[in-house]
Amino acid sequence: MAKDKITYLEQLNKAYIQSSSQFDKQVLFIASGALGVSLAFIKDVVKLEGATNKPLLLLAWISFGTVILICILSHYTSLKAINFKIEHIHQKTDKTSKRFDFFTKLFNILMIVFLAGGLILLNVFIAINI
Repeated sequence: MAKDKITYLEQLNKAYIQSSSQFDKQVLFIASGALGVSLAFIKDVVKLEGATNKPLLLLAWISFGTVILICILSHYTSLKAINFKIEHIHQKTDKTSKRFDFFTKLFNILMIVFLAGGLILLNVFIAINI
């Protein structure tokens, strides 16, 4: 039975790693795609000169840019946490990698918040200008 638990734990770890990798890619893909859609909307549907409530669009763009920046920071802190843990594998306490891990989790939450905010702002802007 112990071998089954170890195999199951290994499967869970692989699934976690794959899911974590996909999360960053998907958030980055959505934020970049939303930027592209908004630019196409301004270029092809409603010209920027004729658009109303332009601050909504600007805030949406800032949100999407922030998501991209936070995604890079999240990836960096994740790598730092892993590298520090590898280099100090024999230490009983590890405050440094836990600190990097905390920031990675915080950045992931912020990515979701800014992505949702940007999408809402963009949709409101589009709805007003159609």
